[in-house]
Amino acid sequence: MLPRKNWTGSGEVGAKALASHTGLKAWFDGPLGKTVSRSAVEKSSELIPRTYYPTGLQLGPGPEDFLSKVDLGLAIYSPSVRASSPQHVVTTASEALPFSARSIDLLILPHTLDFSNEPHRVLREVGSILAAEGILVVCGFNRWSLWGLRRAVTARPRPSPWSGDFLSPARVQDWMRLLGLEILGGKMMFYQPPVSATGLLRKTDFLEKAGDRWWPLLGGIYLLVARKKRLGLTGTKIRMARHRPFGIDAMAPTIPRQTKIRGPRL
Repeated sequence: MLPRKNWTGSGEVGAKALASHTGLKAWFDGPLGKTVSRSAVEKSSELIPRTYYPTGLQLGPGPEDFLSKVDLGLAIYSPSVRASSPQHVVTTASEALPFSARSIDLLILPHTLDFSNEPHRVLREVGSILAAEGILVVCGFNRWSLWGLRRAVTARPRPSPWSGDFLSPARVQDWMRLLGLEILGGKMMFYQPPVSATGLLRKTDFLEKAGDRWWPLLGGIYLLVARKKRLGLTGTKIRMARHRPFGIDAMAPTIPRQTKIRGPRL
């Protein structure tokens, strides 16, 4: 693995995320938020194809480092993440990314769509900067789950993270396909109720295995992994890490439905 190169700066992820940044950070620092984000990092590392990525970008309010377990050259973050090493961040809004076309090889969106005013526009922007055969990972809160129900019954103004607009993974997949992205796989997680008490979380841990088997589409958190198609490419597949499919038996291939950076490297 080559040593990482990085850029520095400060980050932002869109008006809605900025408006709720303080409350969202406090939630992610709590027991439930830490459990969610760390589990998402672990599961995503199992789903991301095992290869070398010259340039990776993590964009969104999730505080954990999704790029930490990836064979990567240049690592870019917006905003900063939890890490023992110095932060390497670039200033940008998720709806207007300051990168040239086809410049990013691996792009992570941890809860970015949940807190964007224009989630479809974010995906269009992402599709334009993703290199051919580049990988996109989306992590979000599932509308059709106990977590979505908790959001629906929470009185306005809703605190974080219930202030976000939770999407269904089926809708996100549809958007991805419309943008020419091929769904490689995914994972549903957190069938437990969204409670912050550590003891209660432990007592309801059995719901994870039960949910995978009996109600696989109702997890509170979804992970989707997609690849940008190269025009004219046939018969080529990236080797995926072995994992249990997701969605109705797995989300691999999916839930059934219904440039190199120009200029000198820093």
